[in-house]
Order: sequence, then structure tokens, then C-alpha cells
Amino acid sequence: MIGQPLYKLGLRMDSVAPAWVGSVFLFIHSDEMDLSALYRDPQIQLRIYKALKLTLADATGSAGGYEILKIYGSIFGLQLKFTEEEKCRKFLHSYKNDKLQQALGYHFQNQSIPNTTFRTELKAGTMTLDDILDNPDTCLRHIKENEPNHLRDDEVSRLEEDIRRLVLEYNSNCQNAGTLCSTNSEISPTASTLSPSSPASSSLSPSSPSSIEANGSSLRSTDRFEFRGVLFDDHVLSTQDHYTFAKTVGRNWKQVGRMLQKSCRGLRDPTIDNIAFEYEREGLYEQAYQMLLKFIQCEGKKATMSRLIRALEESELVGVIELLLNTSNN
Repeated sequence: MIGQPLYKLGLRMDSVAPAWVGSVFLFIHSDEMDLSALYRDPQIQLRIYKALKLTLADATGSAGGYEILKIYGSIFGLQLKFTEEEKCRKFLHSYKNDKLQQALGYHFQNQSIPNTTFRTELKAGTMTLDDILDNPDTCLRHIKENEPNHLRDDEVSRLEEDIRRLVLEYNSNCQNAGTLCSTNSEISPTASTLSPSSPASSSLSPSSPSSIEANGSSLRSTDRFEFRGVLFDDHVLSTQDHYTFAKTVGRNWKQVGRMLQKSCRGLRDPTIDNIAFEYEREGLYEQAYQMLLKFIQCEGKKATMSRLIRALEESELVGVIELLLNTSNN
């Protein structure tokens, strides 16, 4: 069957459903700063673009199914092309519930751009979608009717290339540093040891001198943590734990990474952002997998289940915890 023409399989070429394509304009206003003038500054332009990309990834759950076609500097805004209806629907949902606007504030601040409150306007052609957000199907119809008639702007293509170049340079520079980080975390007791007041350490019961081998690393037999009144033996994250997390955490992987960064120097925001960019085409599973891999590499034997569970608790992701602890069927 592999490699057979469609007509050999009893399928007609014209029966393949056409791709869903639509276009929307997102205009962003601020009372505290002139975004248009800020965007024209070559020193800040790339940071603004990166903040926009990260905001859209948060709003849609991934970096696929859409692309930025053009950024308008005079009346600051951008034109988006959607190629997946479901991603467009998620975008509209995030926009309606102010999650997109909140993400804008977070990522602009994270790019060292002064914190500000944003006002936004969404249009499909001449139709202002802000007035009909309670009817997402109507919004989608207007977006679908406004299919873009041009390719991505050259300036946007240049910004995309600049970001990819920076990511490659960062990864190249950090390749040796990552190995060093992992080595240091196992040699130096202060490299990644949790402080007594940190959330992850507060759930561990007192330890005794006796030790056992767990997943290839030495852990004390009474190293335990509590979840919903039940004590679990702590252990270094296993391959199965890694896979389960990546499969189930979905778009929330960055939130968990930011919880882990409180006690892991290798998961600062630039690292999380670079993972999002570098693995955007591979999707959420690979992004989540790479984030947790970075945590494991940097923390070594201290990359324990208790620390991941605490980060998931702080992110209110109880379902992922239950799957990791295999308690969902109990």
C-alpha cells in the first residue's frame, strides 16, 4: 500500500479537503509608550518580534498552524495567517478571555521592554471581531473569508532568520556549559540544592542515613513526598517519567518550567524561550520533552520526582500528577 497513487487506493484526487486558510489583523495599543517608534528602533525590534511570537505560541498552544505575514509600524499591529481552524479557534478563545493580552505584558517585560497595559483590536477585513467574540463561528467565517493575497513580508522573514541564528549561537555556546552544569550539580552541594524554605523541599519528610539505590542513583530510604495525604517514595526521574510528562503536560510545559526554574539555574526564561523557538515545528511533545531533559541534565541526581510534582502542583496540573504517580485509577 505504501507509495501507491491515490487512485490505486480507490481515492479521488479531488476528494482531498482543501486547507483551511484565513487572515486576521491584531492591532496593539499602549497608553504608556509609542509602540510604533519603539519597533523602529533596530536595537529593540527583534525583542518585540520575539515577544509577539511567544505570545502567539501561548495563545494557541503551539507555534504551528499560523504565521506572521506582516508587522505594521505606523499603527502598530500584525497580520496573521492561519492554516488550521482549531488553532484559530484557540487564538480567539485566548483573545476573548484576555489571556493573549496577559501574555503580551509578560513577554514584553521578559524582553526587557518596560511593563505596560495593552489594549487590542481584532479585525478581519473591515469587520471588527471584538464586537462578535461571543460567536466564534461567525468570527471564524469572517477570518476564512479574508484569505491573504500576499506572502510573508521580507522584514518578517529577516526577523525569523535573526531569531534562528541567535538560537543556534546560543545552543552552540551553551553546549559545553550544559555539560559543565550537569557536572557541577553533582559535585557541588550548593549548585542545585534546594533551600529549606523552597516549595519542593517542604514536602519531603526527614531523611535517615540509610540508603537505597533508585534508578541508578543513591537516595535515602525515607526520602518521601506527600500528595493528597499519601506518601510516595522519591526517586530520580526515569525515562518513563520523562515520556509521561511530555505526553500529558501539553501547552502548560512552559509554566511548569518556570516553576522548576526557582531551584534550577539551567531553566531561566531565555532557555525556556529558546526551547520554544528551536522545537516549534516538532510541536508541544518535543518542547516539553526538551525542557525536562534540560532540567535532568542540569540537576543530575537531584532531578527528582518530588521536585517535578511540586512544580506541577504549583501549576495546578493535578491530572498530570496522577498519571505520573499512577493514581488516576485508584
